[in-house]
Amino acid sequence: MRSFKGFTLAELLISLAILGVIATFTIPKIIGAAGNGQNTAIAKEAASMVAGAMSTYQLNNSLSSGTTGGNLTPYMNYVALDTSTAYTTFTCSGAAVAPCLKLHNGGVLQYSGKSFNGNGTTNALWFNVDPDGAGTQTAATLVLFYGGRLSTGQQAGSTTTDVTGIATSITTDPAYIQNWN
Repeated sequence: MRSFKGFTLAELLISLAILGVIATFTIPKIIGAAGNGQNTAIAKEAASMVAGAMSTYQLNNSLSSGTTGGNLTPYMNYVALDTSTAYTTFTCSGAAVAPCLKLHNGGVLQYSGKSFNGNGTTNALWFNVDPDGAGTQTAATLVLFYGGRLSTGQQAGSTTTDVTGIATSITTDPAYIQNWN
């Protein structure tokens, strides 16, 4: 009699069961990592837009303690102004209070109607970024200091003078924006 070499049905079923268990744990992590990467990219794009708007504004105007996020919007690239949508972590309100800008990448950027409220190095404007534009993600907070430095809410902490805007001292940044700079 000849001996056939190969796998038995039981061995194949056990192998498939092991692969199924491995897939159960790895596929959600892969999908989550891709989502975090996209959220990080949208937050970075919004941060770049805010920093660029500040630089362009300073080329055309004198920066003052009364400068608001609204003064920077003519230098930002967005699709529409939103003054009524409620998101998970913030609500877009009147054009002079805390409106939102719908971005081309699907995100939403909210800025406070508050001004720098002074020209010290700790005076700042606060911005919220919702990367998916649907309100299902925790918003990231960006802090633009009077001197032009841009930071996340956690990194800025309580070092800002004008924290009466749309956010207060942030203790933790969302996972998708931690250690981004």
